[in-house]
Amino acid sequence: MSIIITCLNQNDLPELLKWAEDEKTLIQWCGPVFDFPLTIEQLEDYFTESQKPEPGRLIFKAIDENGSLAGICELGAISRRNCSASICRVFVDKALRGKGIAKKLISFVLQYGFTELGLIRIELNVYTFNAPAINCYEKLGFKREGLKRKSTKFENEFWDGYVYAILKDEWDKST
Repeated sequence: MSIIITCLNQNDLPELLKWAEDEKTLIQWCGPVFDFPLTIEQLEDYFTESQKPEPGRLIFKAIDENGSLAGICELGAISRRNCSASICRVFVDKALRGKGIAKKLISFVLQYGFTELGLIRIELNVYTFNAPAINCYEKLGFKREGLKRKSTKFENEFWDGYVYAILKDEWDKST
């Protein structure tokens, strides 16, 4: 699938509301950052951070060949001092999952973080049951660094999560 990757803009936010169809989906794909039901006000507050000078988060989007929003990926927790950041809120339109969009988005974000921002470490968190995401991250060169036991509560269950990271020199060798 052919996609174009660029920065998310405010006009894209209403489309994201449709993707958060239920609380479990919202938490699985976005972590415990947003309250369910997702509102435009929450998204606008979230988006505003990406518009500041030297923002702590950058949000990228994938546009499919029809010009539709296909997915988003955030490079967040950007620390210019520590040359590190975190990939988070990787979210692909339900109808387009399994087509490699997340892999293309994450590859772009890695390239941007390592070459444009001069980062040396990019990490991420993923729930242990999210096998497709784990497979994608490992194919891109991420290494599992740890387990966060019972890190997120959903209804009456607790979800474990893995911490993954890739260093610039590891990324350099794989590109």
